[in-house]
Amino acid sequence: MKIDFSLVMSFFIAVLAILNPIGNVPVFLENVNEDPNEVQKNIAKLMGVAVFLIISFFYFAGQPFLKMFGITIPAFRIAGGILIMMIGIRMLHGKSKFDSEGLEQKPLVANPFQEAKRRLSNIIVPVAIPIFVGPGTITTVILFSQRAQNAGTHVFMILALMVVCAIIASVLYMSRWFAGILGKNGMQIITRTMGLLLCAIAVQFVVDGAAQLLPGAINPLYTHMQ
Repeated sequence: MKIDFSLVMSFFIAVLAILNPIGNVPVFLENVNEDPNEVQKNIAKLMGVAVFLIISFFYFAGQPFLKMFGITIPAFRIAGGILIMMIGIRMLHGKSKFDSEGLEQKPLVANPFQEAKRRLSNIIVPVAIPIFVGPGTITTVILFSQRAQNAGTHVFMILALMVVCAIIASVLYMSRWFAGILGKNGMQIITRTMGLLLCAIAVQFVVDGAAQLLPGAINPLYTHMQ
């Protein structure tokens, strides 16, 4: 069984870029700023698990979902590429909805983990969905899952997803520290770099989808460019 490690690495980079954990730190802090520090850290851990479960669902159920509505993979690839491009361009412009201000230290609670579970149910929307797992993430996951040709590749892609979600949990766990160290300018630089990567991935999706829909017109040009 030959595992497509290049596909796994592309999947890892694409999902990490579009989830943009550091760029979403201000969003997370906006929703947990009133919580004690220990509760916020437990929410971060649970958020990583929640994002993993949500994305895994779309990874395995996305293709049957498309078939149910009669949507072809090439058409979805092109539409998804356009959508990812829009997200990448927005990130390149460094747009952010929230500021990281007023990060106060709150008193401890008796059971931080139980309080974190209660709070997670209140902020899973909008933080997990759609800030992290939005249309762009769902599109990316479905398109990459369709490209995996064997069980070994699927296993490694899920492992890559686990690593990404562990990174998310770690970044959110240290979100107050990141906000203080990086500042607004540092977060802008990271967000724009991730946006550039997404734009490149989006162009590749559109080219691949067009090559499948119009093989006679696209494939000769695509082969010549390679």
